[in-house]
Amino acid sequence: MQVTLEKAEDLKELSLFLSKINKHKKSHIGFCGEKPEEIFQTLKEDSIDDDGDANFFIARNNMREIVAAIGLDIDEATAEVWGPFNQTSSAKLQFELWKQLLNANPTVQTCDFFINQENTQQQMFMNEIKAEKKGEHLNLEIKDRDFDRVREIKSTPFVQSDFQAFKKLHNTTFPGTYYDAKTIKDRLNSDNVLRVLKTESNELQGYAYFEIDIEMEEASLEYIGISNQFQNKGLGTMMLKEALSEMFSYPQINEITLTVDNTNTQANHIYIKVGFKPKDILISYVTKL
Repeated sequence: MQVTLEKAEDLKELSLFLSKINKHKKSHIGFCGEKPEEIFQTLKEDSIDDDGDANFFIARNNMREIVAAIGLDIDEATAEVWGPFNQTSSAKLQFELWKQLLNANPTVQTCDFFINQENTQQQMFMNEIKAEKKGEHLNLEIKDRDFDRVREIKSTPFVQSDFQAFKKLHNTTFPGTYYDAKTIKDRLNSDNVLRVLKTESNELQGYAYFEIDIEMEEASLEYIGISNQFQNKGLGTMMLKEALSEMFSYPQINEITLTVDNTNTQANHIYIKVGFKPKDILISYVTKL
């Protein structure tokens, strides 16, 4: 099969290809969604380089159809790799795409991959480029019809006077995470919600932060944390149920997915107990260039 390698220009065409590939576990990549409109929006937000072009390379067959693709979401010297997506059996093809992508982005020093456990083709690629396996993650999903909403809500909306206690708990629970306490506070609006649980004496027991994207009909539970001194009292389950109840109160939201550490059996038991069902196991890899 003759193929032509080129930089992606039509993001809608690329989104349709990635959506088609990513709906199958054997070719699924974790950084990429499954809905074309969701992928298109993310590409516009995260994969555009300084020249305004998509940081994606594609391969076309002689019918001008896309048959393989790979791209980067770059944050300084680190990048999340979207792909490789390859509907052919040619390992050489994705190596050529990979080399072109790296040559076009010489400042990238570290690349992260997130690959479905059943995607054996790209796991072999990880071995060939000497990427190191970093962990396993469980992708969970819950549908509105399978969840019993709680009627009594004990948590309250975050207020400014909660910030210092929230910052301390968030830093302890999620050190070095992608959103620090100030970032969360600054992101708050009608669809980015932080709820806190406090004792009668106003001591912070726990919190949950979630985001709603009405346009994409998506909701994501970003963080849930319980202070060490209040653990093993059912508060984590309670906060989770309250957060899900509020997320499902948006009529546009019919299902919620989240990705957790597959080895954290205690936390995962809570998610499954409230109605989440396992969907995928994803393997994270990193390679130094």
